[in-house]
Amino acid sequence: DALGLKASVLKTREAKTYGSEDAHGTVTRHYREHQKGNETSTNPIASIFAWTRGLIQRGQLDGTPEVVAFAESLEKACIDTVDVDGIMTKDLALACGKSGREDYVTTTEYLDAVERRMKNTLKEKL
Repeated sequence: DALGLKASVLKTREAKTYGSEDAHGTVTRHYREHQKGNETSTNPIASIFAWTRGLIQRGQLDGTPEVVAFAESLEKACIDTVDVDGIMTKDLALACGKSGREDYVTTTEYLDAVERRMKNTLKEKL
């Protein structure tokens, strides 16, 4: 299991109070490497989903479907970047049995790929 794909979601019974967080344990270590100027490949998917799940909840409570659609589009962009484009961080490459440097991208490269996919998605919707 990749920690970069795990998120916790807590809701009250009436579903008006909501909390979502990622389950990262490696971010501090990767940040220290980044501070040293070293390349890192931190999987941001769980962190992104923690935010998007909060946006979806807020959009549902406020009756703003465009907020919900944006958050859902961002989640899809994250997934499709991996599943369709084959662009992934090191933890996911290792989980797929790939261990070569050519098999994964840095954190920034992954986020850039998600951004490109998201921009295309938003162009189609506008």
